[in-house]
Amino acid sequence: MGKQTQEKMNKQRNISKSMFWFSLGLGLVFWIVDSILMVLSSTGFSFLQTLIGIDTTDIWQRLIVLSFLAILASHIYYTVQKRHEAEERLQETLEILNRAAGSTIQVLVAAIESRDIYTAGHQARAANLACAIATEMRLDEYKIEGIRMAGSIHDIGKLSIPAEILTKPSKLTDLEFSLIKEHAYSGYKMMNNVESPWPIAEIVYQHHERMNGSGYPRNIKDDDIIMEARVLAVADVLEAMASDRPYRASLGIKAALEEIEKNRGVLYDETVADAGLRLFREKGYQLK
Repeated sequence: MGKQTQEKMNKQRNISKSMFWFSLGLGLVFWIVDSILMVLSSTGFSFLQTLIGIDTTDIWQRLIVLSFLAILASHIYYTVQKRHEAEERLQETLEILNRAAGSTIQVLVAAIESRDIYTAGHQARAANLACAIATEMRLDEYKIEGIRMAGSIHDIGKLSIPAEILTKPSKLTDLEFSLIKEHAYSGYKMMNNVESPWPIAEIVYQHHERMNGSGYPRNIKDDDIIMEARVLAVADVLEAMASDRPYRASLGIKAALEEIEKNRGVLYDETVADAGLRLFREKGYQLK
């Protein structure tokens, strides 16, 4: 169970306990004070009787009312506890499903690696960087995990591309590059029917889209691009430029950061770009 999720559930449980004991204690104090005032006033007037409409002048009647209130409070507490237990069981079930999804992802990564070691290494490094950027942006834990999953297989569509094109040591022809550009859509088709708690297929589909609509394959822009894909887009470019490829040597992280800085707000989401720049320039992040 995630640390943040566990802390949230523990906090809710503690609040429920506090409310139970506070309510029970407040009722007991009110009962005692009302009894004292009734005795001191010698009038038989009871605030408790006025409040609930039941004769409570006799001590046994008051004890019965107090017992009823205690039973009611206990029932409420029991119900709340059962709800928390159900939430915990649901969370555990979701985590089992998440682990199953993670295992499936690893199988797919292995399949890609068997055909193109460059692509496989790139996906792992881009996924790690995307998660670091998302953490720097303070996105929630659930969304970060989705980014990790999608990042690990964002180039899965390259399985449909001939290996000789993926590993070609020279510049690609226009036709070959057009085939490469199809991998985002191919990946979307592969992942679209895979059950997942995250929008993995859509992240894969959108990771080459750009904020000004100049990306591919659908030329969508701005808010039509989901945040997870915006994060992965920046991580993808940074890793690709800073790493070796079959057709060129690494351009270096400096050139990669300059590309992101130059096109922040144009090609890349400003908030995402700024988070990525901070990671490398201020916090010493290294691709791994």
